[in-house]
Amino acid sequence: MMSNFEHKQGLFPTDSSDMDNQFERFELLSAYMDGELTAEERKQVQQWLDIDPEFHELYKQLLRVQRETPTLKVPESSISVDDLSQGVFDTIDRQDGRKRGLIASALGIAAVIVGSITHISLQDGLFPRYARTNGDNQALTIALNRPAVEIPPTLR
Repeated sequence: MMSNFEHKQGLFPTDSSDMDNQFERFELLSAYMDGELTAEERKQVQQWLDIDPEFHELYKQLLRVQRETPTLKVPESSISVDDLSQGVFDTIDRQDGRKRGLIASALGIAAVIVGSITHISLQDGLFPRYARTNGDNQALTIALNRPAVEIPPTLR
């Protein structure tokens, strides 16, 4: 829900230059409250506070936030810092272990599949077989005028 200042001053305008102007004013106000402005910038913010009631209202809201923030109670954690950090590292270690196990399983399955395909392919003759010699270094000769296997006369 927008405050009167946001609505009237147009903190959410469609014109980007006006939005930049409002953002700049807010930034200057915040820096003013933190004592981070030059004398000229401080004078400009004080002028806006004097003439613009909505800007002054925003200033009072920011003062209230600044004043009440240190009094907010930080909830106590039921877990010590050491226990929390150890729990985080244990979780990381478990996740790493699962990843390593998954990768090892996937590699094992892939090796079985490749081995099976290779074995089946070699048995079915999908891959070419090469001539082997019995240790002799003699060249393999093929008779071109005679077939290596007798072809039955019906197929000629």
